[in-house]
Order: sequence, then C-alpha cells, then structure tokens
Amino acid sequence: MADPTYPAIAAKAALVEISVAAAVIPAAWPVAQIVYFNQCDPETIMRKGGDWLSMYDQLGTARDNLDSAVGTLTPAQWSGRDRDAFGVHVRKYEVQVIGTQVLAVTVGVTMLCVGAILLCLVVAYTVVSTILFAFATFIAAAAATVVGSPAAASALATANSFAASALGFLKGIEAMAEAVATGGAAAIAAAGAFDVGMQLGTGRTDVLKDLVQATVDGLDNVAAGFLSKWERDFVGYGIHSSGRHIAGSPNGPGYLIYGGMTQVAPAGADADGDTVWGTSGVVDNVWSRVFGGDVWNH
Repeated sequence: MADPTYPAIAAKAALVEISVAAAVIPAAWPVAQIVYFNQCDPETIMRKGGDWLSMYDQLGTARDNLDSAVGTLTPAQWSGRDRDAFGVHVRKYEVQVIGTQVLAVTVGVTMLCVGAILLCLVVAYTVVSTILFAFATFIAAAAATVVGSPAAASALATANSFAASALGFLKGIEAMAEAVATGGAAAIAAAGAFDVGMQLGTGRTDVLKDLVQATVDGLDNVAAGFLSKWERDFVGYGIHSSGRHIAGSPNGPGYLIYGGMTQVAPAGADADGDTVWGTSGVVDNVWSRVFGGDVWNH
C-alpha cells in the first residue's frame, strides 16, 4: 500500500479538528459535513491524471515511430498490392491510436482539474477546521472559569460568525469541484464513445468484447464505490440535520449524537421554522430516500 500523501493526512486531521470544534461551536456542524463529504486524496488523483497524459504522449510517440518506419520504405523498395494493403492497415491502426489518445487526454485533464480543485478545498477546510478548533479550545478553557465566561461567550459569537462565513466560501469551492467533475464525466463518456466508434469504424470489433470484459472486471469497484457513497451520505445527512436543527447551543433545540449517527430534535421549531419531532438523522435519511421530503417537518 502506498504511503498516505500530505493532503490525505491533512483531510483526516481536519475531520478530527472540526468534529471537536462542532461539539462547542454550533455553526461548525455544516462545515463538518463538508469536511466529511470531501475526504479525499487530491495528490493521488492528480498523479493518476498525469499517468493518463503520459499514456497520451507514449501513444503519440508510437504513432511517430510508425510513420518514420513506414516512410523509410520507398516505393522502389516495396510496391504492389501487399504494400497498399499494409498502408491501409497502418492507417487504420493510426485511427485507433488517435481514438485512444483522445480518451487518454480527456481522462488525464479531467483528473488534473478535479484534483486541483479538491486540493484547494482540502487546504481551505483544513485551515477553517484548525481555526475553529482553536476557537473551541479557547472557549472550553475560558468557560471553565467564572472570570473567563464573558470572554467565552464573546469568542463563541465570533466563532459562529466565522463558521457561517467560511461555510459559504467552502460551498463555493465544493460546487466548483462538483461542476468540473460532472462536466469531466460527461466528456469522458463522450471520449469513450468516440474511441469505441473509431475502433469499430476501422473494423476492430473486438473492442466490444473488451468493453464488456472491462465492465465485468470493474463491477466490484463500482459496487464498493456505491456502498461507500451510500454510507457517506447516510452519515453526512445526520451531520446536515444537526446543522439545520441546532439553534444557539449544542444543548439547545437539537443536537447530534455523532457516534450513533442520530440527530436528536425534541419537539419544537427548527431554524427553518418547521415543527420537529423525535429523532431524525438515520430515520430521516431513509424516509427521504424512499418517500422524498422530510419525515420530521410538518
């Protein structure tokens, strides 16, 4: 297993810091959701993108070498139907390589762009999480003394304001990453279809068998990715509910039992003015997925 990269380590450290901070600073919960949702390793993503671009260069070199090799054979040295058939075969091969090059450069550029934006997001939420963690540490220490209580209250108000401002900034980067990833996925799908079309257009029907085999081989990764995303959304929704239902204090109208992934929300009105009953989080998440809407809001 490869050694963890610095961005991946920073992302995990930020999750620990923001989890502690959110226990003291109510407005930090939505930030915690963003940090949790965007645990990633941008450096590895960018490195793999570079590998795809390297493949593009290697395919281009192969084409150049082939052209050079064919160009050395003059009509005086080799001519006739065999030479013509060879030329047709080489041109088909070049078309196939071009199709693969288009796919390689599309995947590579997409991974580099997504990785770069995710790196910016990791750096941003790491800084925000560290600042909020420092706020939380100071607030907890100051609140433990009678003399420090006013300072703790003032720091809490400042921390909540900072968290709310930082949330908008982080959401902007997150939205940018999602937009680039969505656009990149569409571009990769189009490039893949173009590659397959180029292969079929030159008579290489084995590409369909290869496509089916690659799909079968990748099913385990697809299944693991789906389960991972489902688990992420499942837990993250509880964090979202916490940020939505909390009003003023971790012990106020609502709070999150983080380990149990359960949002506790006694009857009353949440920040949206909706009446809230019982526990949400896990149950709310299941309800919204099956029936849509929010089971707790009436």
